[in-house]
Amino acid sequence: MTLAVILTVGTTLQAQTKEDMQASQERCEKLQKLLDKKPKSTGVSDVDAYVDWVNTAAIASIANTEQLQNLYYRSIGETKDGVTDVTIKKPTLEELTALSATITAQAVSIKEATGTAEKAMSASGKEKNPMKAGKIAKAMAYTKDAYPILLEESAAQTKAIGEMIETAKTAKNL
Repeated sequence: MTLAVILTVGTTLQAQTKEDMQASQERCEKLQKLLDKKPKSTGVSDVDAYVDWVNTAAIASIANTEQLQNLYYRSIGETKDGVTDVTIKKPTLEELTALSATITAQAVSIKEATGTAEKAMSASGKEKNPMKAGKIAKAMAYTKDAYPILLEESAAQTKAIGEMIETAKTAKNL
């Protein structure tokens, strides 16, 4: 390995911090607020499919973040409240790998949402009925608010679980 590659890998595999976990928690709270206001069906299948895929990804994201945070705090030997607890069992490589698989499944939902977005935009532009147009606008606003949060949280989850897996693998070699 060249020195440049080693330096690049070293700088990209920085450990997660409590601040990262707090930012993740804040994104999940925003997603939960959006989920609580999920719009009703518009009657336009492409728009409803897009909303459903975003909704599915948001639900998975919240659940994955909760699991990830639990594993993170276990890995540093603390409770979520910041109390040091030496009796906490460190996460196993198997637990981390299982969560990685669910985060990957969440990414599939986000990809599906991306695939349906263009169809939803096209269908929403074709609607002439003002009553339906209002429902569609509300649904599209929901996805517009949720989608960027999903992308950011998914990237953060992927990075965090990757680092935790790397740490677990390294710990086995010590």
